[in-house]
Amino acid sequence: MIRYASTSLIMVALTQISIVAFVQGVGWDAVPSNLASTMLVSIPAFLTNKYWVWGKSGRARIRREVIPFWVFTVAGWGLSTFAVALAADNTKEDTLFHLVAVLVASIAGFGVLWVLKYLFLDKLMFGPDHHTPYDEDYEVEEAVVDARAAGATEI
Repeated sequence: MIRYASTSLIMVALTQISIVAFVQGVGWDAVPSNLASTMLVSIPAFLTNKYWVWGKSGRARIRREVIPFWVFTVAGWGLSTFAVALAADNTKEDTLFHLVAVLVASIAGFGVLWVLKYLFLDKLMFGPDHHTPYDEDYEVEEAVVDARAAGATEI
């Protein structure tokens, strides 16, 4: 849980920095800035969660890991976009209050899903007790690839 929370804090900070860079530096509106930041940070978020938080190794599994993670990312983006749009529409642009409201709205949108995402990732996707019939197929495939890479002639 500590690693998950640490990763989340780092990714929230990266998202917030990206939003500020897009809004203040590039001059984008809040909603496109939120989308760009979410998409950029989701890649290191996935990799950090998989390899560091849950200690999984090997290639990312599209059906079992990538798609479910992206579903949560898109859901969080949807909620945060709704909140960001409300904040942007109800504050005066080019003010510090506008920027702070957009940043808080972005965090709030993702915060709603944070606990659910942890439970899903830990219990169903990456957790130590998670093992599906697909795992055995992938383990066999990886063993064959590793054996071939090591120069084995018979498998």
